[in-house]
Amino acid sequence: MKHFALLPAALRGLALGLVLLPSVPAAITSVAQAQGLSTTQLVQAELRPGWRTENGTHMAALHLRMADGWKTYWRIPGEAGIAPQLDWSQSQNVASVTAHWPRPMVFDQNGFRSIGYDGELVLPLEFTPQRAGRPMALMAQVTIGICRDTCVPVDLTLSLPLRDAGAHDPLIAAALARRPEAGAGAGLTQATCRVEPGTRGVELTLRAALPRLGAREHMVVELPGTGYWVSDSQTWREGSELVGRSRVRAPQQGAVSIQRGSVAFTILSEDRMVVHQGCTGG
Repeated sequence: MKHFALLPAALRGLALGLVLLPSVPAAITSVAQAQGLSTTQLVQAELRPGWRTENGTHMAALHLRMADGWKTYWRIPGEAGIAPQLDWSQSQNVASVTAHWPRPMVFDQNGFRSIGYDGELVLPLEFTPQRAGRPMALMAQVTIGICRDTCVPVDLTLSLPLRDAGAHDPLIAAALARRPEAGAGAGLTQATCRVEPGTRGVELTLRAALPRLGAREHMVVELPGTGYWVSDSQTWREGSELVGRSRVRAPQQGAVSIQRGSVAFTILSEDRMVVHQGCTGG
């Protein structure tokens, strides 16, 4: 069974799973008890089995429901969140999994910026079988983060057979409608980037020429496949350009080498999500 990087579906396939049997560590139990909540009240998970698509894949979904005031995180959680971790090594007849992340929200958490979902997440997951027309057995271990006044990890044991064609699910369809749109379709005409030496690593400044997407725009910059750490971006407008500035560091304080064609970014607003990969010098 292959493993997949946590990147946008428009840029990369993603391995994720469907939750049936949550196993919650002691840390979350004590936090829940202190706030008058049982672990089952804190986060509930269910599988929505979805349907077989015309191209032979299966569209299902992970459905998470958190207690009032609790949030979970996007694939890139921001400054104060916990990134999802997934292990699909025990699954059978699964060649690949693509996660179609719906648009998250950007929120402030004790003075830090985080990115995620408030109260509920329906995450569509598209499974491709190794042998077409045969059942798939999905098995995984997943750790997600949830937060209110504090952030804590929750371990979830995943298990699900996919045997038949299933049926259309309006909740999954609604989440799919909130997938990212390509930059060109949103009016992006140019993306330029500049790399400058910093005190630790380098500073990457990216400029995206596109119409305003909403009142609150935020840029998330990634360098897929490099293993580099990329900070949350400072984001601001300069006329027709949205500017994002991030710090980039290599593991073990190594040298940073950035190929402009591999620079990926997501722009989030209150009602839109736009993705693009590649930039030119500027």
